[in-house]
Amino acid sequence: MPSADTRMQEFASFVQDAENLLFVTGAGMSTRSGVPDFRSEEGLYSRGVDQRVFELREFYSNPEYFYQFAADFFPSVMNAEPHGGHRAITALAEDFGKNVAVSTQNIDTLHQDAGNPNVYPVHGVVSTSTCVECGHKVPSAEIWPAVKSGDVPRHEVDDGVYKPDIVFFGERLPEEDLNASVKAARESDIVVVAGTSLAVYPAAGIPRARSPESSLVIINKDETPMDAQADLVFRESIADVMGDLIDTLNGQ
Repeated sequence: MPSADTRMQEFASFVQDAENLLFVTGAGMSTRSGVPDFRSEEGLYSRGVDQRVFELREFYSNPEYFYQFAADFFPSVMNAEPHGGHRAITALAEDFGKNVAVSTQNIDTLHQDAGNPNVYPVHGVVSTSTCVECGHKVPSAEIWPAVKSGDVPRHEVDDGVYKPDIVFFGERLPEEDLNASVKAARESDIVVVAGTSLAVYPAAGIPRARSPESSLVIINKDETPMDAQADLVFRESIADVMGDLIDTLNGQ
C-alpha cells in the first residue's frame, strides 16, 4: 500500500478535480462522537444487545422491549455532537465550492448538525417519533421523559405507541432518500465510503451505482467487500483522514 502521504495527495487531487461528491457513511462515522456502532468487536451486538430489539414485529408486539434498550441508547445519540470529520465534509461545500451530498445509514443527525444541507438518512432518524395509530409526529425529546422513567411513550389522544422514525428490520427504507442517494452516486465524480462495512443492503449497494468514471475512496478500519474496487483505501480514523484532506487542500 502506498504511504499515507502519497494516498492523501492522491485523495486531495481527486477532490480538487471533482465537482460532485457523495459520502456514504455508516456507524463508524459516529463512534468518535460517542454513538456506539453495532457490528464491530466493541459494538452493541458484541456487548449482548439482541438484534430482535430492532425488528418491527417485535416492536409492535412488545414495545417495552425496545424502550428498555432505548433508555440507555437514546442519551448517547441525543447528546452527541459532530466531530471534525463531519465538519470537514461540510467544509468541502462551504469552503471549496463542491457539490457535496451525504447518504448515511446513521440514525443520528450529526451530518445535519454540522451544517450539511444535502443529507439522505436512508435508515431514518431517531430525532423524531410517530404515533403508530394516527401518524402524529413529535420531536423524540418530548417522549424522552417517559422513556427515561421506564414507560412506553404513548400519544395521549389515542394511546398509540410512539415509534422512533428509524428503519427497523422488516421495514422499507424511505424511498425518497434511497432514490436521492442512488441519483447522487450516479452523478458523482467521487464516492467516499466512510465508516461502514457495506454489509447491510440495500444501503450497501449505493456506492455500486456510481459511474465507471467515478473514483472510489474507502475510509474504514476493517475490510469491506469493495476494497478491491477502490482507488484508495484508508484504515485511519475518519476524523484524521478528513482533517488531513482539508489541510492538504488548503496547502495546494
